[in-house]
Amino acid sequence: MKVISPNVDRIADLVTASHILENEGVLDSFGHVSVRSSLNANHFFIPRAMPPALVTAEDLVEVDTAACIPVDPNAPRLNGERFIHSEIYKARPDVQCVIHSHSYGVIPFGIAGVPLRPVVPQAGFLQLETPVFEIREATENAESRGMLVTNSQLGAALAKKLGAAAVILMRGHGDTVVGGSVREATVRAVYTEINARILQQALQLNPNVIALDEAELRANARENFDVDRPWENFRRRLGR
Repeated sequence: MKVISPNVDRIADLVTASHILENEGVLDSFGHVSVRSSLNANHFFIPRAMPPALVTAEDLVEVDTAACIPVDPNAPRLNGERFIHSEIYKARPDVQCVIHSHSYGVIPFGIAGVPLRPVVPQAGFLQLETPVFEIREATENAESRGMLVTNSQLGAALAKKLGAAAVILMRGHGDTVVGGSVREATVRAVYTEINARILQQALQLNPNVIALDEAELRANARENFDVDRPWENFRRRLGR
């Protein structure tokens, strides 16, 4: 598709993020990254339904957030879970990027009743306990229901549960990560996975794991975490 110039940098980062997240084991054959348009805050870009590792700029589709439909009526088929993105953008004007993944290290914490807590400083963007979205609550235990967020009602319920957090787990379905830029959201998604793996390893040694406390999280929030450093490192690893 033809991209208007002010969005070029954002779109380039989105493509790179898709490749980084697959390379780092966060995205698999599914999952998706989106970015809010810099020209119209009520629009966002998201790839057509396809494997993240193969995404190019030509695969991106501009979507109207309000209706969650492509601006171009002839656009290719989009992922059915695009409502995750549209509803978060509606609820969170601060969010510029949304990432939904089936991050394998994270999934156990959404199904085992063990909270995902921040245990390393690079994951200090997490809350004391990461919220979990239970789709059964959103569907009110309907007789027939799936696990995917495929309409605005479910997307709005997810966005409400996310609140002001940076990350929300989705029971049995991975997580959704947000950020003020594609790079920030990407780094957060990778370190959410890293933090989950480390926490799992620690729990095998001792169930009484020491996590970051409120004072440490407050200090972490004030520190200027340089997202460009890990971003460049992750991008370098793409060439291996």
